[in-house]
Amino acid sequence: MRFQKIYIEITNKCNLNCSFCSVDSRLKKELTLQEFDIILDKIRQYTKTIYLHVKGEPLLHHNFEKILELTKKYNLNVKITTNGTLLKQRLSILQKFDNIKQINISLHSENNYPHYFENVFYVSNILAKKIPIIYRIWLLNNLKLDTLSTIIVDKIKSYYHLDNNFDNLILNKKNIKIKNNIYLDKDNEFIWPTDLKDNDQSFGTCLGSRSHIAILVNGDVVPCCLDSQGLLKLGNIFENSLDNIINSPQFQEINNGFKNNKLVCNLCKNCNFRQQKFN
Repeated sequence: MRFQKIYIEITNKCNLNCSFCSVDSRLKKELTLQEFDIILDKIRQYTKTIYLHVKGEPLLHHNFEKILELTKKYNLNVKITTNGTLLKQRLSILQKFDNIKQINISLHSENNYPHYFENVFYVSNILAKKIPIIYRIWLLNNLKLDTLSTIIVDKIKSYYHLDNNFDNLILNKKNIKIKNNIYLDKDNEFIWPTDLKDNDQSFGTCLGSRSHIAILVNGDVVPCCLDSQGLLKLGNIFENSLDNIINSPQFQEINNGFKNNKLVCNLCKNCNFRQQKFN
């Protein structure tokens, strides 16, 4: 079995405390380089692309450059999701690695960093010469801009000198090209799945366990990148091979259920994101 991507949480620490992010009681830590090397060695035959994100801010990892060096060692493509606050600080590192294939920047991050947008736009213009940059506005309702989203869009329009045609694109398209290799991605706000109560939903599907899995910072493997608390723990990558984990009865039940439009886990039955995407 191969996956389109595997999410790896190199740290669950963050320099922000945004209200829309999930709350959990997990121990805050970051992967050691040895732990990350073990993970990459165990997953390399299952995917060519890893995302350095589940929770936490990946650019906060104090050995971030060596983390990227290890991804080169295993010939893996890398995609990064960040709140953007540390982009300028990490710019010289990001420029060194040709295996970084995409950087997603959450512009809804709640922060008081001086010159945040100017720094994000400045760094993005430099990185976009080689790396696709995706600005994310993911707190919408029916894809309509709220007050905060409008402020963010106005900053984009002002910086990139966009005309009123951009307003029409905002109203009518979900994914919008701003300039070469820089895009804006809109999506509706979702609630992080945490509810394990049973309900009468029996049918539905998802890409979790099918196109991707996630590995949390403590090594727990979960079938979905939104299981930020490890509630559907399938095994631990430091204790088991990935082959044993994906061939376990629990993984196979979840995976086969999704393939056959059947929900077998209460977390999936209560997942707002799954309902938005696949109902």
